[in-house]
Amino acid sequence: MVNRGEAPLLAAATSVDLTPPAGLPMGGYVLRDGAVASDAHDALEANLIRIRGRSGGEVLWVTLDALAVDAELAASVADAVASAAGCPRDGVLVCASHTHSSAAGWMASNSPALPDTRDDAIRQRLVAQLAGAAGQLADRLEPAWPALGEGQAPAAGSNRNDPAGPHDPSVGAFGLVDEQGRLLAALIDYACHATVLGHANLRWSADWPGAARRALAGALEASAPFVTPETKPAPRAPVVAFLQGAAGDASPRFVRRDQGFGEVDRLGGLVAAGGLAGLLTAAPSPAATPITVLRREVAVPTRELPAADTLRDRLDQTERAWQAAQASGAPAAEERIARTRYEGAMVLQRLAASGLPPALTAPIRVVVIGEGAWVHLPVELFASLGLAIREGSLFSWTRVIGYTDAYLGYVADPPAHRAGVYEALASSFGPDAGEVLVGAALDLLREAHSAHRVPAATVGAGDAR
Repeated sequence: MVNRGEAPLLAAATSVDLTPPAGLPMGGYVLRDGAVASDAHDALEANLIRIRGRSGGEVLWVTLDALAVDAELAASVADAVASAAGCPRDGVLVCASHTHSSAAGWMASNSPALPDTRDDAIRQRLVAQLAGAAGQLADRLEPAWPALGEGQAPAAGSNRNDPAGPHDPSVGAFGLVDEQGRLLAALIDYACHATVLGHANLRWSADWPGAARRALAGALEASAPFVTPETKPAPRAPVVAFLQGAAGDASPRFVRRDQGFGEVDRLGGLVAAGGLAGLLTAAPSPAATPITVLRREVAVPTRELPAADTLRDRLDQTERAWQAAQASGAPAAEERIARTRYEGAMVLQRLAASGLPPALTAPIRVVVIGEGAWVHLPVELFASLGLAIREGSLFSWTRVIGYTDAYLGYVADPPAHRAGVYEALASSFGPDAGEVLVGAALDLLREAHSAHRVPAATVGAGDAR
């Protein structure tokens, strides 16, 4: 590697296999109705990346192959990980990939309308495993240079209600380059539900995010993109962690060819290719790289709940529409949309029966490393709202991540509420919630930008905002 002076960062990364035993309930689909896992197809993992800035600040990402992380679990993980690693508690972020072939018992209910499937025994085991992995990181910190890039994976997902609707096809790629020019770790993100595998699958699986990680790790070990011809270091397999983006209305529904494990590998490969392209066009930065992690709690108003007769009428209408789609032999994607609208109407009816508080508190995080910024939200954000955050950011490289530190469900945009799609019906929030979250995220980004005085420069292959 070309001499770049002293590395601006110290970094360490590790992976841990979290796969539960067979025989435990699987989470992700109402239609599974309590079905248990028969075995594992591929491991459910956690990937931990710890980064310390020589000029200040520290962050530790904990990424899990889980449907979601509720606030209680996220707090337990952050406490245990910070204690084991000896790092600041405020710098720990706990993020879920949103795979629908994971353990139901890891997740507590986020809504009074949904059953609580938590299993305290496996939750405690999860926390202990993560603490054990975090404890290894302190002795593994090594000099590293950051590299920011962006690729594209337009064929790996789409808007799941309308294939012509809003969708962010970009793949965020962040690499940590060691002293010999090898990738010691990479953090990629993409916005798409991890739902290649349907409710009939009863094998633990990370779905396409796991396939993307495996493919990218292999490609980076083989290519060693930052090694110069003068050096021939031993190959190094990097730790690859995945962050799920603003995937509220993004899924493989219209792009998957089937719902088998081969298709998991194909779509994961497309995302990996986007991540690899982003890293291959990035340049490790030698500049001083302070790290900032900012947090804000935002009160997001909940929705106005319809009257009982309105709810009954909507439930009847959506059920009839689903039955008609089944009877007509509609394409699988159309039948799925009709069925989920019926399921959304059922969730809304239960919400109305149990009631909602006037507002829910959403923890928002912004992580800044040099010229790059990540916005972390505890929701399933619609693509149009994620794109609005990226467009309004003063950072030239901005990524929007969901499913972090808590889980408050869907935040749909106004058109989705007008159309009555599943995500809008099942949400605890009304059409104005997205504007509240976008505004709060942009405020926090401006605060971080002012503190860093980072110029809005072009990064990687183009304007990656």
